[in-house]
Amino acid sequence: MITVETMVGTTLRDISRHVDCLAARDGPYTVVCGRTGCEPHPVSGLRFDDRDTAAEAAEATAEYRATLRQYDPQVPFYEPIVHDVEDGRAGLTAPGDDARLRYLSFCHDVAGAIFEAFSDADLREVESAAMETYLTLAEVVDDRDDFCLTMLWSMTSELAHRTERADHLAVVDAAAASLRGPFGSATDGPESGVRAAVEHLEHVGFVGSQSVSPTADGDGWTVTLDDYALAERTGRLPTLPISIALAHQLPETPVRLAAATPLGDRRWRLRVEPGAVPRGLVSVDATDDHRLYDPDSVY
Repeated sequence: MITVETMVGTTLRDISRHVDCLAARDGPYTVVCGRTGCEPHPVSGLRFDDRDTAAEAAEATAEYRATLRQYDPQVPFYEPIVHDVEDGRAGLTAPGDDARLRYLSFCHDVAGAIFEAFSDADLREVESAAMETYLTLAEVVDDRDDFCLTMLWSMTSELAHRTERADHLAVVDAAAASLRGPFGSATDGPESGVRAAVEHLEHVGFVGSQSVSPTADGDGWTVTLDDYALAERTGRLPTLPISIALAHQLPETPVRLAAATPLGDRRWRLRVEPGAVPRGLVSVDATDDHRLYDPDSVY
């Protein structure tokens, strides 16, 4: 396990910045996993001018993921190799075929992006506190696949309690910017961006199912989430992964998350509004929170 004194975010940020410096907009080479054909973070969506540069990026990718694996051995193993895009699809297995891999990859990619964002924002105290909380909770986690979820919860909790709204926005924007793929920014307006973000959360298994509909007043959207991975019974809904997904899809559109209502059986209704001062980016207090303690509700 990693020690609390080690600033993971600084290491990940430096590796990610190095990869960015190696990349070229229209280069003929990518870095993919030789087994699955997917482009692992932090090289997803990037191109490189020549094989040597791409090979250097592949080595950096392995180092990035090894750093994450120090705290969570469940970080998916990839085999970064250089791939010529003119050769067509790489790998033997479509990256979307493995539901568990999609879920773990999403959680760890977001965790890495948040670590980087903490470093960018000089939030060393928050990072240290999140790691302390994680290391404590990890001792009692039964399912090793829940290590990544425990880390996300620890980050979200410490960010909510130790920082102000401006820091929340800085972390969300920086984390969203570092997630270059596999889904891109929406071009058909805010509603399509909200739908794409929530659909991606469903695709990777962070929610079991979802729906998006305009609010009755026409000032936003009602998002319903079933089996949301971070649902909890503490009177609030942790929203950091949702905010990052929305910011990735809508980098130029400020949004706020409001009115999180528990519906029972791990179901939540969340109001998302555009064009307002961003808030609720890390967590939202529950309305009608008596449902959280309904003995007929299962969380």
